[in-house]
Amino acid sequence: MNLTHLTSLPDKSQRDLPRVINRLLGQVFLYQDKDDDKDDYYFIHRHRAACETALELAGFNLLHDDYHRIFQAVSDYSYCRARYKLDETLMILVLRKLYEERIERLSLAQDPVVTIGEVREEYRTITGKERDLGMVQYETLLRHLRTMGLLDTLDGRTIDIRDGDARLRLRGSVRMILPIQTVDELDAWLRKYKSTEPEEETEQSGA
Repeated sequence: MNLTHLTSLPDKSQRDLPRVINRLLGQVFLYQDKDDDKDDYYFIHRHRAACETALELAGFNLLHDDYHRIFQAVSDYSYCRARYKLDETLMILVLRKLYEERIERLSLAQDPVVTIGEVREEYRTITGKERDLGMVQYETLLRHLRTMGLLDTLDGRTIDIRDGDARLRLRGSVRMILPIQTVDELDAWLRKYKSTEPEEETEQSGA
């Protein structure tokens, strides 16, 4: 660990560093293409060695998706890892599966788009049984995942679960939120959760 990366920062950058690091930890992801994130994303990009050192001191690793231009901090310790209920994990798996299918089928250079109807149908499919969510549960889940940065609505609209044709943009961060690297691993997770009891939780690998 080279602490000179921290001490060699310009004075203003030293003052900004705690705020930027705390924002990264609080939001889970920082995106280059989001107006609210852009300045802090480029701060980390410019001072990456210093940010890595600061995070390492607290037991975190700085990850970067070069293709989608996303920063994420992942804890080495279980204390700071998010734990999701079954329905939350299933919904994340649904988004990941739809993301992979769209990317493979369309060879998209940008984030793929799906409809709320497709999300609901895929959710029913991967559970392997007739276990659908109520409207309030769907809206709560999707809004939470939007806050995390895994998806977004087009044109800044609110999520309306009753509109099956409403479109959602799936962000590249859906590939970073769970420790799944290959399609085979994704299939294994899907098989696992088809038989999981509703009260079980899963641990996310990130902050």
